[in-house]
Amino acid sequence: MNGKIEFSQFISNQKQLREETGRLTAETVERIWGDMEQFPRLLDVVERSNLASGTLGGGSANALLIYTQCPDATRLGSFEDWKKEQAYIRKGEKGIRIYVRSPGKEDPQTHRVKYFYNVEHRFDISQTNARPQQEEPAWNDPIDIIKAIAAASKFGIRYDSQIPDGVDAAYIPALNEARVRDGQDAERMCLSLLTEFCHYEQHKLLGRTYERSPFTHFVALCGGYVLARRFGIGTENILFQREVFPDIPSGNVQEKCGAVRDLLSSVIRASGMAGQEVQRGIAGLERDFGQYVSSPRYRPEEAQAEALAV
Repeated sequence: MNGKIEFSQFISNQKQLREETGRLTAETVERIWGDMEQFPRLLDVVERSNLASGTLGGGSANALLIYTQCPDATRLGSFEDWKKEQAYIRKGEKGIRIYVRSPGKEDPQTHRVKYFYNVEHRFDISQTNARPQQEEPAWNDPIDIIKAIAAASKFGIRYDSQIPDGVDAAYIPALNEARVRDGQDAERMCLSLLTEFCHYEQHKLLGRTYERSPFTHFVALCGGYVLARRFGIGTENILFQREVFPDIPSGNVQEKCGAVRDLLSSVIRASGMAGQEVQRGIAGLERDFGQYVSSPRYRPEEAQAEALAV
């Protein structure tokens, strides 16, 4: 009987938490969508969430929640997680609400496990007495990243003197080729190629339905920003002017929130896939030419193994 009461209480608590968390997410979307200052800061959270999804909790909903509650978070843990590390949470610190995936029962026919997303509280390392890990340097030479992109990409790259002013590069699906404007400095070219890599990944995912539209352009622009932050490339040339934000449903708050989450999910997917390819290209450079391009902490496990097999 007590078990039923406890489970009923848990369900009731979760319902209340979901409602409150949903309102918090909607308020965040209303505040940041179209804001040229706040939106890049949200993308900084997206970049850190992708890089450390095991500790920050990946996904567009959690990125919005972390941004509005603790935008500088780098590593989240539960009370028990920090206790295992012999760290304590400072008095007065409030937990950060995020969605945590939990396994349910296995379907006896399909043997598939259904997962549920419950709202739970986590604490950032800055809210504890644990010592943060020392930041290791990321990549700092855009020429190396350009080499890695060229080595890893499944699309061609060529200079094109006919590209109009104001356009640094353009991925052309029919040719599976990125055309690059000549005369750019290495950092700007690197940034433009990272952006077009995200166009390529969208084309690969969407197939014939892909087209350069306000939506795919916005996803590529955001994805290029996320990758530039990851690889230590300057983002000063990325302008989040109001006109780059695509039109989304504005009458219904939930529809608007869902549309922004969908766009962020596309950014996470495109930048994640492109980032993995670039990282493999970096590992190849290190293996083939004996270059030290990256910090091991940033490499995927397969890339680390390749690099160490030299």
